Amino acid sequence: MTAVALPGTTYDPRALLGVGVPAHVLVHLDDGWTPAWLIGRLHCANGWVALVQYVDPDGREQTCRLPADRVAVSPPTDRPQ
Repeated sequence: MTAVALPGTTYDPRALLGVGVPAHVLVHLDDGWTPAWLIGRLHCANGWVALVQYVDPDGREQTCRLPADRVAVSPPTDRPQ
């Protein structure tokens, strides 16, 4: 897996806003960071909310809304090195 800059104490939502939808992301859930799909972004009164889909430990697909600071955008893997 490619190294990802995970959100720290200060969060800048520009990375989340700059990717096309759908996009591969990592989301912070109860068990830690999990791969997911970003399928939408909503601007609410208290900030940005991400609409994501992921597979839970039981193998079921889940869709939920998370605060933007719980979403890490993976860097593109198709860049030439």
